[in-house]
Amino acid sequence: MRSHRMYLKKNKEFSLMKGHPWAYGEAFREVPPQLATGDLVEVYSHRDQLLGYGYADIDSKILVRMLPLERAETLEAGICRLVRQAISYRLERFKSSDTTAYRLVNGEGDAVPGLIIDKYDRAVSMQIYSLGLEPHLKAITRCIKEMLPQTKWIWRRNQIRLARANAAELVFGSNMPEKIEFVEYGLKFNTDLVNGQKTGFFLDQRENRNLIRSISAGKSLLNVCGYTGAFTVAAAAGGCSRSVTVDTAKPALVEAENNLKMNSFAASSHQMACADMYDYLTACPHGRFDIVVLDPPSMAKNRKDAEKALRAYRRLNQLGVKAVSPGGYLFTASCTSQVGREEFLEAVRDAVASAGRRAVIVHESFHAPDHPIALAHPEGRYLKGLLLKIY
Repeated sequence: MRSHRMYLKKNKEFSLMKGHPWAYGEAFREVPPQLATGDLVEVYSHRDQLLGYGYADIDSKILVRMLPLERAETLEAGICRLVRQAISYRLERFKSSDTTAYRLVNGEGDAVPGLIIDKYDRAVSMQIYSLGLEPHLKAITRCIKEMLPQTKWIWRRNQIRLARANAAELVFGSNMPEKIEFVEYGLKFNTDLVNGQKTGFFLDQRENRNLIRSISAGKSLLNVCGYTGAFTVAAAAGGCSRSVTVDTAKPALVEAENNLKMNSFAASSHQMACADMYDYLTACPHGRFDIVVLDPPSMAKNRKDAEKALRAYRRLNQLGVKAVSPGGYLFTASCTSQVGREEFLEAVRDAVASAGRRAVIVHESFHAPDHPIALAHPEGRYLKGLLLKIY
């Protein structure tokens, strides 16, 4: 693997000096013609000050992703050290057997940009967001096996448009079952690592699901964009009297039914509705549910779509709040990284006012603690949650 010294243009070094892990191609004075994806890059300011080290990805707008390498440390050795460090932190946090699924490595938040690793009991799922990590995949796999010797399967998935490597494959183990069973706060779930969204399950909402569980006794629940019903299962565990889970994907609703069944919750009390979120909420009688959960997928692919996303959030929350009974709760979330927390809050505020309702913030939430965010990487603060009491 080659190493290159590259210089930033004047006034392009400030974010990196503050610790931001991304250096865009346009920020560099010049790019060596021999630069290849995976090469080690020494990044210097225009005044010849060493700012740090990173790996190159010539197919990405983010030309160099920075890592806190130690002096004379190879790129692979640094990646492995950081992966071990991240896994050690999770093993300290998750000592109880009542939760066996959690994030092991959270990309930039664990100083390994482009790498997401999640654990589901004895299975591990990896997402690779940069071809620059491909040469180190075997070493990363060895680290996982070393730190988690009980691991039986490691599944990897590429999230790279220009990927030359396999889009998805089993890199360790054999005969991985179609469904992997795990527990979250004592509740049983199944996940499909091959066909499921993200790495198989939305682990970042774990604490928010437990929050809904804590307020569900004797209440009715509407779970919009419910996917495989994790919020519904949590509410049922908290004593929810009846629920409706809404999603456009029929296979996801089948999984939601299976997750309820795994935890011995009566199907007769928990209805599934395959429908568009706007259509269902428009037809829903006002004040029908004690708790409404709105957890839509990302509403924007880039910053240009941010205003369109905010309009969507206003519309969704205006319809959703109307379905909440007086004195009930609305939990609304946004995973759109292009929409900031204050922008989302303002959109929800407008929606509640337009619906003629009054609300107070009972709780404001973020990612689960196993999803750390680098202080200098605001783009990592994508998940925003609000629990509102509605009057």
